[in-house]
Amino acid sequence: MAGEKNGHVRHILQKIEKHESLAGVDLRNLYLSGMDLSNLDLRGANLKGCRLSHGKLAASDLTNADLTDTMLINTSFKKANLVGTRFRGAVVVGADFSEAKGLNTELIRYLKSKGATGLQQEVDRAAANGSPTP
Repeated sequence: MAGEKNGHVRHILQKIEKHESLAGVDLRNLYLSGMDLSNLDLRGANLKGCRLSHGKLAASDLTNADLTDTMLINTSFKKANLVGTRFRGAVVVGADFSEAKGLNTELIRYLKSKGATGLQQEVDRAAANGSPTP
């Protein structure tokens, strides 16, 4: 069983290195802190319980990804697509959401309350669109 899991992780790491799609991938509970996952297709990925602190997810497509209960301290989400992404229970202190797309007012409010940064532009955009200000 351990050999299968190691093979799976090795395969995932090769895909990351080659910048291949990881849409729908199951990365639950992996320790990926400090990894650069920028510009990757992570649509529908299951990242529940992952440790991604000090990592980079800049400009990645995380549409409908599950980041429930993840550790995202000082992680970069600059210009990431976050439509439908779930962050329930995530630790986001210092995480940078500058220019991220797809954040609704409720999610902006939640992320700000948990210490995320780079959300002022999103607040201004929501206000300009007539959405309630977080």
